[in-house]
Amino acid sequence: MDQKNDSKLTKNDLAAPIILLVLVFLAHGLLIPSLGYYWDDWPYAWINLMYGPSGYPEFVALDRPYSAWIFMGLTAVLGEQPLGYHITSVVLFWLCAVLFWWVLRLMWPQHKKEALWAAMLFVVYPGFLGHPQAIIYNHHFAAMALYLLSFIGMIKAIQAKESHKPILQMVFWHVPAIAALFISQFSIEYFLGWEAVRLGIAFIVIGAQRLNWRARVKNSVFHALPYWLASLVFVTWRVFIFQFPTYQPVGSGQTSFVLHEWLLSVLNQFLQAVFVPWKRAFPQLSSGEFGMPFWLGYLALIFFTSIIVFIVLGIYNRISTSANKEHHLPEVDFGKSALLLSVVGIIFAGWPFWLTDLTINIRSPFDSRFTMAFMPWVALLLTAIFHWVSKVRVCWVRAVSLVLLAFVIGGSTGYHLWNANFYRHEWRITQRYFQQMVHRIPDLEPGTDLVINDLRALSLYQDDSLTAILNWTYAPDNKSQNIDYMVHYLSVRLGYEIPALEPGLPISHTLRSLQFSGSTDQMIVVYYQPPGCLRVLDGSRRYLIPEDFPDPMRPALALSDLSLIKTDTDERATPPLHLFDEATSETWCLYFEEADLAAQHGDWSRVAELGDVAFELPDQTNEVTELFVFIEGYLRANRLDQAWAVSQYLQERGGTRYDDAVCDLWRAVEADTAGGFDPGFNLEMVYATFCTSD
Repeated sequence: MDQKNDSKLTKNDLAAPIILLVLVFLAHGLLIPSLGYYWDDWPYAWINLMYGPSGYPEFVALDRPYSAWIFMGLTAVLGEQPLGYHITSVVLFWLCAVLFWWVLRLMWPQHKKEALWAAMLFVVYPGFLGHPQAIIYNHHFAAMALYLLSFIGMIKAIQAKESHKPILQMVFWHVPAIAALFISQFSIEYFLGWEAVRLGIAFIVIGAQRLNWRARVKNSVFHALPYWLASLVFVTWRVFIFQFPTYQPVGSGQTSFVLHEWLLSVLNQFLQAVFVPWKRAFPQLSSGEFGMPFWLGYLALIFFTSIIVFIVLGIYNRISTSANKEHHLPEVDFGKSALLLSVVGIIFAGWPFWLTDLTINIRSPFDSRFTMAFMPWVALLLTAIFHWVSKVRVCWVRAVSLVLLAFVIGGSTGYHLWNANFYRHEWRITQRYFQQMVHRIPDLEPGTDLVINDLRALSLYQDDSLTAILNWTYAPDNKSQNIDYMVHYLSVRLGYEIPALEPGLPISHTLRSLQFSGSTDQMIVVYYQPPGCLRVLDGSRRYLIPEDFPDPMRPALALSDLSLIKTDTDERATPPLHLFDEATSETWCLYFEEADLAAQHGDWSRVAELGDVAFELPDQTNEVTELFVFIEGYLRANRLDQAWAVSQYLQERGGTRYDDAVCDLWRAVEADTAGGFDPGFNLEMVYATFCTSD
C-alpha cells in the first residue's frame, strides 16, 4: 500500500476517535451535570431570555459582528438550561481533537501512534482553564474546528493530484476549506497565527509526491496562497475597516511604552503557555478547600487514567507498528518535521494577542483563554520529543517514556477535574448569593446601582456577569435595551462609570447593546464574603459593618439608600431557580437576611421571632457582627434575657473588640424605650460587662 492510500482512514482508525472521546469525557465531562453559567455565559444566556436568538447580532456587533451564528444556532436548540451547553462544549472540543488527529494522520500516515499521542496531549493541555464556561467557549471551539477543517481541506486538495479528475477534486476540497477559514476568522481572530504553519503542512504533504525541492516549494506556495489571500482579506477588514473598537494595538495611547519590557513580557507568556502548564500534571498533595473525599477521587482518576492510557497506547503502538510493516510503509523523518512545524506554530500562535497588548496568564480562568491558539502546537512539540525517546533501542527507555507519557496525560486529566470542581464550588456560592439577596431585598426600585465588594469567593464572575443575574432576578419581563439594574465593583468602576462618591452624579454604563442610566442618589452597598452572610449596608448603624469590610468602600456607605428596597411588596423577586441546582434550605444566613429586612422597617417582634429559630440551628453565624441585629431585636421587643444571652455569645465569639458597640446599642435602645427597660433586669451587670471604657 502506498502513502496516498494509507492516508485514507480505515476501520482500525476508528479506535482513535473513540479513545479521544473517552479521554475528553474523563478530563472535561465528569462534573458537567453540576456546573452552571460563568463569566460571560450569563450575559449571553440573559440576551436569549430577553430577545431570543435574534438578539445576538446586535449584542456582539461591538467586537465580533460575525460571531452571532453560533450563539443563535445553539440557543435556538438548547434554550436556557446550562447542561445542554456543557454537553455541546464537550462534543465540540472532542471534534477539535479528532480533526487535529486527522490533520496529523493525513500528514504522516506512517505515524498513527504519534498522531494519537498529539491528539491526547491536545485534549488534556492544562494551560487553558475555561472549559466549563460553556456558552462562550462553544464559540471558540466551533471556530477552532472550522480552522482545522481548512487544513484538512487543503491537504485533501493536495492529495487529489493523483485522483481521476485532479482539478475538479482540488476545487472540491479547496473551496469549502477556504469558506471554513473565512467563517472561523470572521467569527474570532484567535487562530490567525496558525496561517504561519500552513506552508509547512503543504510542504510535508507534498513530500509524498517525490518532487524535487524547488517544485515542492512552488506547489506548497500554490496551495497555501488562496488561504493567505483569504486571511489578508480578513486582516484588511479587521485592521483598516472595523479597526479596534475594544482592544488597541500595542503601544497606542501609551506614553511610556518600553520595547524591551514588552518583549520580556512576551517571552514570559510564551514560557507560560508552552512549558509551565505541564507542572499541573503532578498531583495536588493536599485536598485544599475541597475536602478529603474529592481529593481521593481526584487521585483515583489520575491513577486510573494513567493505567488505562498506558495499556491503550501500548496496544495501539503495536498495532500501528505491525500495520506499517505489513504494508511495507517507508519510515519518514517525523521528528524533525514535527518539531519544526510545532515551533513555527508556537512562535506565531500568540501574536494576535501580543500585538493588541493582551496578556496570557495561565493562572486566570479568563486570560488563560489565549492559550487555546497554542494547544495543538504544544501537543505536537511534546509528541516530537516523545517520538525521539521512543526510537531509542534500549527497551527500558522506551518503556519509561511510555509510562511518562501516560502519567502526563493522566495527571493533566486529574487537573482538569480539579479545575472543574473549582467551577462547581463557585456555582454553588453564586446560587447562595442570590438566594440570600432576594431574602434581604424582596424587590428593588428600577434604576438602582448595586455597589459591591470584590468577590474573592466568586472569582469566576465580573460585575457584568452579576448584572445579568440581577436583572434576570428583579426585572425578568424587561425586554428593552434600557436595563433596570446594574452591579458595579467599586474598585473597578470608581472614576469611570461611577464618576465620584458624591450625591447627584449621573451613572452611565453601556453593556454592549444594553444601556443603564442611574445616579449616585440611587445606590445600595452590598457586601458578601463567605462564609459570612450577604450584607446590605449604609452609614446609619456602624456596628453592623463587618470587621473585614474594605476601607475604600466606606465612603460609599453614606450614599447607600436602603429605601430603594421595596419592603411592602406582595411578591418577592426570585432568581432563575430553574437554572439553579441547589435548593433553598433553612440556614442561618436566610434567617439573618429576613431579620435584617424586618429590622429595616422596624418590625422588631419579627426580628426576635426569627432569632428564636435561627439560634436553634446547628450551623450559626460565621461573622459575629451579624448578631447585632438580633441583640437589637430582642432589646426592642423587651426580651432582655435573650438580648443579654446573645450579647454574651457575641463577646465569646468576637472577644472584647465589640464591647463598646454592644454598650452603645443597649444604651441607645434604653433611651428610646418609653419608661426604660424593665427595672427587674440587672442592667448594671450588662454595663459592667460591656461599658468598661466609660
